Amino acid sequence: MLIINITQIRAGGVGFGASVIYNFQTESFGSGLRVNFKPFKRFRIVPQAAYYPSFNKIHEYYAGLSFELDVYRIKKYSFYLLAHGAYNGWINSENSKLEKAKYSNAAIEGGIGLVRNKGCWRPFLEWRYNAWWKEGNLRLGIMYVFGCNDKYSDLNSRRRRTVSCPAYN
Repeated sequence: MLIINITQIRAGGVGFGASVIYNFQTESFGSGLRVNFKPFKRFRIVPQAAYYPSFNKIHEYYAGLSFELDVYRIKKYSFYLLAHGAYNGWINSENSKLEKAKYSNAAIEGGIGLVRNKGCWRPFLEWRYNAWWKEGNLRLGIMYVFGCNDKYSDLNSRRRRTVSCPAYN
């Protein structure tokens, strides 16, 4: 069980995000939601869910957990490696001609990503590959980090500290 404490929120260690997904092999579009926990400076734990609606050839959903490790930083951006494990519910599996098609499946993915590491709003881009199904997908999204210190919140807090009242000077 994951426990969120007040110091994580104040430190900007918890974020909530959404993404759009494209699966190249199935030519499917989906959407995703995630919560981002950052217990250490370069490491994130990311529970997430994804859904591919019924207008796609493959109608399915995923619920799983990713581990992300920042490997390289360029100013305000970080490149990261990710490992992801998930439960996959393949809703229209009975329509498939594949022998291994079934409703309940496991998904193990590896990938790389790019995220803006400064500010409250953090766009990200990920490429993932599932070796079991030989599928690659691209995710483009944005995350809001709670308790962050972007340049606007820093400026406003500095103004509050430096403004003085003439009656008390």
